Amino acid sequence: MPKNNLLEKAESMMEPFLTDLQAMVDIDSGTYVKQGVDRLGLWLQQRLQRLGCQTYFDEQQQYGNHLVAVHRGTNPQGPRLLLIGHIDTVFPDGEARRRPFSRKQLDGVEIAKGPGVLDMKSGVLIGIYAVQLLIESQMANYQSVTFVCNSDEEIGSHSSRPLIRKLASESDAVLVLEPGRIINRVVSSRRGIANYRVEAHGVSSHAGVEPEKGRNAILELSHQVIALQAINGTIPGATLNVGIIKGGGRTNIVPDYAYCEIDVRVSDRAGLEAIEAAIRDVISHTVLEGTRVVLSGGVSNMPFERTEGSLKLVHLAQAAGSDLGLEIEDVSSGGASDANTTAPLGVPTLDGLGATGGLAHNPDEYIELEPLPVRIALVSGLLQRLCR
Repeated sequence: MPKNNLLEKAESMMEPFLTDLQAMVDIDSGTYVKQGVDRLGLWLQQRLQRLGCQTYFDEQQQYGNHLVAVHRGTNPQGPRLLLIGHIDTVFPDGEARRRPFSRKQLDGVEIAKGPGVLDMKSGVLIGIYAVQLLIESQMANYQSVTFVCNSDEEIGSHSSRPLIRKLASESDAVLVLEPGRIINRVVSSRRGIANYRVEAHGVSSHAGVEPEKGRNAILELSHQVIALQAINGTIPGATLNVGIIKGGGRTNIVPDYAYCEIDVRVSDRAGLEAIEAAIRDVISHTVLEGTRVVLSGGVSNMPFERTEGSLKLVHLAQAAGSDLGLEIEDVSSGGASDANTTAPLGVPTLDGLGATGGLAHNPDEYIELEPLPVRIALVSGLLQRLCR
């Protein structure tokens, strides 16, 4: 195939791509706006059916329904590929009416703005158009490409995790279409996330009449917080942040209860085990006699670690990038995504293949328009190489 044919075809698709993107962005699909997420899911179902996909919904009561679409390729012995993109955003109902899709100039660069434009409605479309390129070029040399568009990634993918894991376990490779940082970067590892609550229990008493009979839970927790925060920076690849602390009810009562909540990020399982052991060691010792401390919580997203399989995908992406004049860099991310969901399964996974831009989760969120054809061609070229 000519070297830049995929890019030329991707460039010719920009008008319908932006029309589709506007339609998606102008549908409110905040995680808690089920009606809007379901509306966007129905729109995408029709779009994927036009691509030749068979579709179904994994129906949900609380959140939006998860959409699954499968395109059968021309090679029954070819790879089974999974593309993941979430269709929920962090924004409330009505946000799309307040600031609908728009195109502007930013420091001489043409951009598009609107709720979820970067994170990650454009990424979902990049995946669709990348597969469309292969189909139209008669290069769908795979057994199947499965799209999963989940509705709850912004709150941890709790309802979609079983579905994603099932689909990933049936796949030979997974591509996650989260925002792509800058044009020549992909993501082959993400830190895992654990959340803990530390509760201090004391004894209440009248703060003025019988303070000596009380055991101040806030004071005990304060000692715990200092010791817990001191763990940060002591374990390679791991961070700890005490982000919430609450306790007491009235100033004239010695408080018998207080708690704090902790965010932990880890690069690998060894770091997770080490930092949890350090937390447990801290809370096993109290400072004030008559108090006790309880730990709860744990890992919510396992680390997405670099593996031999993920590095193979990086090399294939680098080869696809070379055809486009790009030197693809492999980077890590401190945030979690659905790549962390597939990580425990050992399925080769690559992330960060979506649009380039900035200010995700911010009202000024944007994507850069000029790199879009390159990202589509890159994903399409990567899929093509996976089929060889």
